[in-house]
Amino acid sequence: MRSLKPSHVALAAAVALATSAASAAPVANWTYEVTSAFDTDPAATTFVNSGTNPGPINPSTGYWTSSNLLQWGQNDGSIAGGTRSGLEITNSPSNGGVATNGAFVPANSYTHYNNAALGANSWTLSTTKIDSTLSLSAPGVDKLFETSYSVYFTETPNRNTGCPSAPEANPCSDIFVLVGGFGESFTYDGYEYSFQFISDPAFTELSEAQCVAAGYQAGCFGFATPEGQDYTVDFAFRLVATEVPEPATLALLGAGLLGMAGLRRRQQNKR
Repeated sequence: MRSLKPSHVALAAAVALATSAASAAPVANWTYEVTSAFDTDPAATTFVNSGTNPGPINPSTGYWTSSNLLQWGQNDGSIAGGTRSGLEITNSPSNGGVATNGAFVPANSYTHYNNAALGANSWTLSTTKIDSTLSLSAPGVDKLFETSYSVYFTETPNRNTGCPSAPEANPCSDIFVLVGGFGESFTYDGYEYSFQFISDPAFTELSEAQCVAAGYQAGCFGFATPEGQDYTVDFAFRLVATEVPEPATLALLGAGLLGMAGLRRRQQNKR
């Protein structure tokens, strides 16, 4: 039977140690929860006079805020009756199971209600911020992983000219900008996990004019929603895992290779 050289034994040992250290499979299934809420601080959620040449604010109008619904328009009106507009967060919290490297699962949804019978010089939403947190847990995993992101909304003037994304259907579309941990990742037990988000309609890189109109620099990401109709945006995400070598694994492999090199030098010196 052919005997193995010491150098071959050293290499085999190094490879075996490295393989055993990195052979754990990724966590297959997680439990997730996605929560979203409006930041109702006056610095984040602002309301203005809707008139293009505004006089005093219409006293028969107002605005109302909560963690999941903003509405504005006639004091005795309603969104369903067409006399108030609104922005609503639905499907929050969204929870369930997500499989690693599996399908997209639903997150939260945002609906913009566009109604026209608010009254002249009524209050209208100008800007707001939606704060969202996605958390993951799994059996046997003693750590809760989280990522956060925000959605910023900017109301554009309800007119047909001067739109930041012109030319477009009139009146000007309103702008949503996404900021935060869409590209964040975390490492656990030899694997890097990253989040992939999608939305329907899909969010894309906005035009420079749209970014500037929303108070951001060119290259921001988001979507624009048309005026004059109710519009719902649905978010979803998936979790993707990629194996990464751990420092201990690299050290073991490096030590094995160095040992193999030393054995070869000793063998050469004996010749």
